[in-house]
Amino acid sequence: MNNQSASNCRIVQRKRSNKLINCPCNNFKINKPCDIKDNLNQILEKFTEKNINLKDTLNTIDDYYEKFENNENFNDFWNSIFDLYKENCNKFNEEEREQIVNNINEILNGYKGMISDSNNKNTKVNENNVLNLTKILYDFADFNRNEFNEINEINIVNYNKDSKSKYFKEKLLKVLYKLKKILKKSKEQKISAKNNKENSDLRIDSKSIGDSENTEESIDNLINEIKNSEILDKNELKNVADDVKELQNINDYELYTKGEPSDNSELVSKITNEINNKLGNVENNVKVIPSENNLIINEDIGNSLVDALKSNDVSDEVKEAILKGFEDNIKNSIDESLVEETFNNINELKEFVKVKEEEINNYNSLKSQKHKIIKFLKLVKNLNSLINNINVKDYSSSNNNNNNNNNNNNNNNNNNNNNNNIEKVKLSKELINRIESSSDKDLTLTFNDLNINSLKNTNYNEFSDKIAFVILTAGENGRLIKKSDANGNLVPVSVTVLVDGEEKQLNIKDIIPSLKNLEGEELDNKFSQLYDIAIVKYAEQFRNFYDENNGETYFDKDPMDIVKGNNAMTHILNPYNILEDGNYKNYDITPDDVYFHLATNDYLDHAFTSFINSVGNIDVDKFNELPEDIKSYWSSNIPEEFSKDEDLYKAMAIHCIKNTRCHNYFRKTEKLSFNVVSHISQDKDNIVINHSLIINDDENKRTFNAFTLNELENGEYKLDDVNGSGSEFSYEELDILNSNNNNNEMKKIKAKNKEYIEKYSIGFLAECGYDIEKTDGTLLTPDDYALSNEEFNDISDNEIIEKKYGVKNNGKYNMNVVRSDIVSHEKMKIKSENNDMNDAPVKDFALKLITYRHENGKLDDYDLDLLNTYSNIILGKELYNEKEGMIHYTDDNEYQSRYNNVRESLNLQNGIKDIKNERSRYTESRTCLTKTYITGNFDVEKKLISSLQNLKKYDSENIKVKDEETSISSPGELCDGAETLLNVINGLNYRYMNSNYKSHESIRDLDMNKLNNINKLYNQMLKQHVEKHGEIVDSKADTESKFVTDKLDEILKNITQLFNDDDQDLSNINIVYNMDLSDKKLDDDKTYEIEYITNKLKELDVSGSEETRQEYKEKLLDIYDKVSEVEEVFDRNNNGGEGFLNNSQTIYSVKEALNTLLKSNYPMDEDVNERLNRYKDTINGFKKSEVKSSNVLTMDHIVGKVGNVYEFIMTDPKSTMYVKKYFDALKDNMFEINGNEVEEELMMEKIRDINRIINEKIEKFKKLDESKGHFEEGAHLIELISGYNELISTKLILSEEKALDVNYIYIPNDIELYRRLMYMSTSKYNKVVEGVMRNNPDDFRVDVNRPIQEHIRTNNKDAQSYTFNKNTVYKISQHDFENMFNEKVNSRSEASRKIIEKATPSQLSDLNTGYRMDYKLMDHTLPSYRDADKIKEINEVSKSNKMLSDIKNNDIKYLETHEQREDRYVNNIISRGNLKNINIKKLKYSTLFSKLSNLLSKNNPNKEQVSGITKDLGNMCMNKKNEVVKLSGNVPESVFIEIYNDYNNLKSKVSISLKNAPETSISIINNSNLNVKISLVNHNKSFSNKINTKSDVIKNISKAKGIFSRA
Repeated sequence: MNNQSASNCRIVQRKRSNKLINCPCNNFKINKPCDIKDNLNQILEKFTEKNINLKDTLNTIDDYYEKFENNENFNDFWNSIFDLYKENCNKFNEEEREQIVNNINEILNGYKGMISDSNNKNTKVNENNVLNLTKILYDFADFNRNEFNEINEINIVNYNKDSKSKYFKEKLLKVLYKLKKILKKSKEQKISAKNNKENSDLRIDSKSIGDSENTEESIDNLINEIKNSEILDKNELKNVADDVKELQNINDYELYTKGEPSDNSELVSKITNEINNKLGNVENNVKVIPSENNLIINEDIGNSLVDALKSNDVSDEVKEAILKGFEDNIKNSIDESLVEETFNNINELKEFVKVKEEEINNYNSLKSQKHKIIKFLKLVKNLNSLINNINVKDYSSSNNNNNNNNNNNNNNNNNNNNNNNIEKVKLSKELINRIESSSDKDLTLTFNDLNINSLKNTNYNEFSDKIAFVILTAGENGRLIKKSDANGNLVPVSVTVLVDGEEKQLNIKDIIPSLKNLEGEELDNKFSQLYDIAIVKYAEQFRNFYDENNGETYFDKDPMDIVKGNNAMTHILNPYNILEDGNYKNYDITPDDVYFHLATNDYLDHAFTSFINSVGNIDVDKFNELPEDIKSYWSSNIPEEFSKDEDLYKAMAIHCIKNTRCHNYFRKTEKLSFNVVSHISQDKDNIVINHSLIINDDENKRTFNAFTLNELENGEYKLDDVNGSGSEFSYEELDILNSNNNNNEMKKIKAKNKEYIEKYSIGFLAECGYDIEKTDGTLLTPDDYALSNEEFNDISDNEIIEKKYGVKNNGKYNMNVVRSDIVSHEKMKIKSENNDMNDAPVKDFALKLITYRHENGKLDDYDLDLLNTYSNIILGKELYNEKEGMIHYTDDNEYQSRYNNVRESLNLQNGIKDIKNERSRYTESRTCLTKTYITGNFDVEKKLISSLQNLKKYDSENIKVKDEETSISSPGELCDGAETLLNVINGLNYRYMNSNYKSHESIRDLDMNKLNNINKLYNQMLKQHVEKHGEIVDSKADTESKFVTDKLDEILKNITQLFNDDDQDLSNINIVYNMDLSDKKLDDDKTYEIEYITNKLKELDVSGSEETRQEYKEKLLDIYDKVSEVEEVFDRNNNGGEGFLNNSQTIYSVKEALNTLLKSNYPMDEDVNERLNRYKDTINGFKKSEVKSSNVLTMDHIVGKVGNVYEFIMTDPKSTMYVKKYFDALKDNMFEINGNEVEEELMMEKIRDINRIINEKIEKFKKLDESKGHFEEGAHLIELISGYNELISTKLILSEEKALDVNYIYIPNDIELYRRLMYMSTSKYNKVVEGVMRNNPDDFRVDVNRPIQEHIRTNNKDAQSYTFNKNTVYKISQHDFENMFNEKVNSRSEASRKIIEKATPSQLSDLNTGYRMDYKLMDHTLPSYRDADKIKEINEVSKSNKMLSDIKNNDIKYLETHEQREDRYVNNIISRGNLKNINIKKLKYSTLFSKLSNLLSKNNPNKEQVSGITKDLGNMCMNKKNEVVKLSGNVPESVFIEIYNDYNNLKSKVSISLKNAPETSISIINNSNLNVKISLVNHNKSFSNKINTKSDVIKNISKAKGIFSRA
């Protein structure tokens, strides 16, 4: 390196702050110039020498530079060279073939150098041409390898590092375009370019980058948009990152070599850094150095942009940017001359397009010129896009006829344009027909994509098609099909449909909201109107035209032919028949012509992928010919039910390994799944079954048809002669290929200051009366998203619709116009009163109606063909989409929904085929249509989520898959879900018990009770299937499984609750875990805590009243049984091993402590001794009490997998079981930082943020329209609020004087919230009661077929009702039950137990859900406000059935009212003091304290007795204090002062009563922990004036005061 270069390197290092360590000056390789002409001459001479005719291509080498070395013809030329080579390859010897590859390699390198060198001013090709030539080079090498087994060496150089080159500038344009596209998720987000006439250059318009005329500001806007976007697809971003990295490397090199930043390097660096930040590659960020950001992409474009658009030398991307610049000129410019010039440019371009089309129509072959035609079609698309966008009309004026208004001259030119629409370019029928018949994938893709404003395959469009289809099934020639009812009246035909497992009778009025309340002529007229629109909607799917001569409308082609030709599967599979003469003939297939199997990594799928990944190259075609050692890689553990397809899978594995591309896909791609797609073809008179291996690469969003195998009669398989290696498509390409190229594009208009879309029949759903819910929860009625005909009828061209179809636009809404946002949003929800009318029942309803019409002679062949075509369109749209490609197994929540939609559509198609087959028996045709299906084997070893979606119809409450949930009380037959059902349960058991799945998302919110309930729930349903499907597997747990972790946590929680039985610790902290892996403050090894807990457990005082002792015994035995269950796991896994597994000491020492405690306190108890006698106290020769081990117990399996833990806890309902652990960690930290003002303030900021989030969630919850699907959300909200309140309590007991600036959130104080939550639990309960009554009519004295609401005394003054939006439910009282049951019931609790005895597993599941919410609400409520009867019911119900045993959240703490708790303390004191003749209900503290004082004044009182009494008094005081803490901030100031003083008086009286007790006992009462701090008074004062006067606390203030009623 010379000194200058070294100096430059040193300068750069200072500027880059050593971010780039190695100077590229040291290692950059200068590309040698390659002689393109010489190498091309060598190829042409060799072709001429072999008599290969090139005359049709070129005559001399100069012809190449004149005709073919340009953007338009370059690709076609080199494709023709490759085609000629393949046809004549045998004329060359090996050396010649290798030389041709070397020549092309050199030519490629020459072009790479040319376009990346700014000294080449007249470069006509671009990067896209180079990429195509690169592909051709590899095609040559692959061809030589496959045909001649020759390996050609390829050596491709890098581009030059030159920021002023054509390559760099156009790459920058591509980067910006890609960024805008993924940021806006729209192809319409384009970058515009404008020419600087002074310098004759072309620059990117800064406004199109970041919406600012100022370049720097626009760049910063773009960077901020990337930074703030939360919806970026990381794979798409990685794709952009690769391009940006290339630009950054060029800038870095020039910075090192020149010492100054290149033009636009600041922009590139900022993009580099922000993409790195988004992808988590911050370490690769570079220092941003200011530079000139001139955004020049062509330095010498000339002054005529039209000439540039006509030129063969300008790239497609630059042309697109120029056209976008034209659009901006017209829309935004106030320079009338510029607007006029732009209009003239557009008209000139249209003339150019016309001439170009005539030229193309004269081509003998389109395929040989396809790249030229593709570029032409792209120009047409972009030109029409420009015209479409500038033709937007504005009807926002109150006067509809805005077009005819005399606009003020000052109006912008957009309005002027409204009066002068430019007609778009329309291709001739001749060219369209030639393209469609060319069968070339690339031409078809470009042609299908020509419709720049076609209706996207969104939720709106999909549902609209399904409802239109249903309307057409329900009518005959526009008349609603009816039949006579029992009274002889004509009514709409009803059919039986399965809705969420229950059979329902439905007619068309139940499906279509706007028909629901109509009868007679009104109904007939409205249906006829909807039928007409549905016909238009169907017809507009295809190109058609109106013949003025005979007044008829015709399709350009038969609609079914169009469906076949535009079915992506036609292009993927390339199906063909072999004719009698041996020639091959391709044919098109319909979406329902193929059988889909989606690989889900079941046994066979797993064996297939494992074999491919384990085996290297092989040279045989049959599995049986493999050596034995290679055969052994194929799994032998294939269950019998999978074995029928094993030979096919083995054959596919062999051919995939032999296919380099296929082999690499499986070995190198992470997000990969595959389909096996089968179809039938003909070999002369023989039927051939074909199986294609389709690979889906979600990472790169590509689908690859690896190969097709033909199934032979002997059960073997051979590689297809034509499709031995198939094509590859991007997901976007599949979506385009699958388009029917709709008849008319959508037009944009403006009305009511919003953007609308105009397209014939697009307003169909509005006329049907459907509401639409956006993803942000906004509900749009038809009035919101459509335009009324009364005001906006004439904004669409009604004359054309009436002429073509005889349909009038005379409904309530304009049938041709809707708001643009509802048709462009993928996740829109369509809503109606029948929200259970999802995909399955709608299609089932349609099929039943079609069958009815067929059986009753109301379905002619025309209608049957129309319905068959339309249903195939619907199926085709379900099979492919731009985001997810062809349907295939994925591990996200969308898969099962998509799978079910396709399956149900195929069921519909098979039903139509049945009818067609039946009809063919009575005609000359004997062709039988073959039914097709979709299958997806169940995944036991991997993800369970998607299969669970199929099961939610049986139990949405226990199987947590999606936000939407449905639940039924009487499940119908399992149908084809039985195998999946069984595997799900077995799979869940296996995962929950296996440590390998401890952190798996599918079991994140699963615990043992939920799993047991699932097992019980399906026992009944599985009985009839056991012989066929087997039984539920009892998986054996290992010690690090989630099951053991959850159980250990539950055991330690229960022991802590036992210690804290009297709410001695208001913070209520259980075992504390690290909830932030980046800042672990606590030791993950809990040995210290375990030793403390076990020592304390052994000494636990279980004395007191006999009732208290019995309750303690039940709790201790409950913990004991849980410990024994886990101990069994440790015994099995420790047995015979060396050392002891993690947490062995925990479980053994806890068991030992329980043994000691039970033995000493219940020595004669049978239940206790029965357990103690079974206890084995040794393991591997060691005393269990002496076992030592690590005792690591963490939540890392959750915390480490959910990303942002705080966000997970606060927003995700699946976090409910971890919410308390998170808040316990916060409370524990409060004690640690107490006294540290800085840390305390940070904690307060956290508390404030939690308060904000919870209140936002409450407000959102209160705006929900219905409770259905939101139970998890409600339970999560209660848990958050309870955890937050414990934070407030903890902060208050730590605060000395200062009041907090946030207060408690008590649910009963928010009347709307409380009623909604109570509605949820009560509606569950009432639904079960209603179901039990109908299933057991003999047990009830009332008409069980009437709704439950009719059996409730709703007018009684004591009737309790709860509302959720407009829905109301009444609580069933004891008196109501007395009127309903035949037998006498003495309480509501007793009635509930009777209901439980008769309930089915599914009904018990519903009760479990409702009672869980009741418990959470009751536990949240202040003890003095709790409902004693409800507490009794919850406590009794939890013991009545195992499926309800967990409704108290596996807690063992007391659930009681304030009065019940106080009675318990007093009873314990009376029992310990052996006090006589006391009426506890009338007992006053003064009497009690007097008796205690007398007892303690005796000589030598019993120390143990005194200690126990003192402890009970301390507990009573602590409980009172805690009540005071919880009331602070929630009662009027005067009331709180009264309560505050009452507590201090009570504590004083307790101290006086103990004056004769030992000092140690008195110290317990005088402990500062029992003092009520002044901060509570101050806190209450801060919030007392903000109390809702209608709140539960204020309305029942006597309950708050009543906590000191005994005083």
